[in-house]
Amino acid sequence: MKYKILIPGMIVLCLFTIFLQQAMTQEETRKADHFTLFSNQKRPEPAFDHTVHEDSLGDTGCAKCHHVLDIEQNKLVYTEGEEAACSECHTSEQSDNILAIREASHASCTGCHREMKKEKKTAGPTTCGECHRK
Repeated sequence: MKYKILIPGMIVLCLFTIFLQQAMTQEETRKADHFTLFSNQKRPEPAFDHTVHEDSLGDTGCAKCHHVLDIEQNKLVYTEGEEAACSECHTSEQSDNILAIREASHASCTGCHREMKKEKKTAGPTTCGECHRK
């Protein structure tokens, strides 16, 4: 009789443990989509949802953020399939003519959001408190 309760209880506990592990993995993945180099700033790191940007910008939107410097052409270019995280090049400090992540994202992110607002399109935040939420 004890086993009739014990076995379903163990199954529920195992399923809950699996669910919890998956939820934690999803949270870690979500955090990887956020900029993590703002940790020494007074404001919290900005929230960034990669999926929202993919959905709203479409296929051509990748080039707005994912670029590399073409030394021969001396300009930023986008190569499909070679996308990297912003932090791959933009670190917490500026170096070798590469903007620090803070300056790069302020220019790129808020700049794009302001352009979209001027065009009367749905846009993301443009003020400090809208990005850096507590």
